[in-house]
Amino acid sequence: MSDDPAANAAGAGAGRDDPADGHPDGRPARDPRREHDDLIVNRVESTRPPGELRRLRADNEAIREGWVAAGVVLDPADRVLVVDLADRGWALPGGTALPDEPLAATVEREVREESGVVADAVRPHAVHDETIAAADGSVPETPFRVVHFELRARKPAVADDLAALGDDDETVRAVEWRERLPEEIYGGDWTKRVYERIVG
Repeated sequence: MSDDPAANAAGAGAGRDDPADGHPDGRPARDPRREHDDLIVNRVESTRPPGELRRLRADNEAIREGWVAAGVVLDPADRVLVVDLADRGWALPGGTALPDEPLAATVEREVREESGVVADAVRPHAVHDETIAAADGSVPETPFRVVHFELRARKPAVADDLAALGDDDETVRAVEWRERLPEEIYGGDWTKRVYERIVG
């Protein structure tokens, strides 16, 4: 499993835009750096073979919609919620923003869909900001942004029926509250850095 979120198609944006702007198609998923000047940011530039990048832009929901939100969800005892996904292993819950959906609503929805837990977004803390380019320059540069939020569980009970979680493209194998993040966590050191920022 790669520590590079882009390598596992966690999400991206389908056109070229400025880091401080919204989606290039005018969708209202706002860059949280407009309202929060204290976010930690992971800026990355990467290249892909042009055919691979074209396929990602055509087939990957997250790339088409442009923004992904993931959550560090804490319960009253400050345990952290993690989900075991078939394609990623242990990960923070999260997913693609729908058109016209605020990022805070995205992360709350994805937490419910992947775990059954009802949680309220507190605020964003971090942005993974990646630009993916074709190796030969034949495909427009593709921005890739994952915004990490802190959430507090309002109803911390996890779902009893794992088969009802996730969606057709995502199998949830387990949902757990942990005292700390698993050592092997999707996103690797970046995810751990975001977690430490939130829990102190």
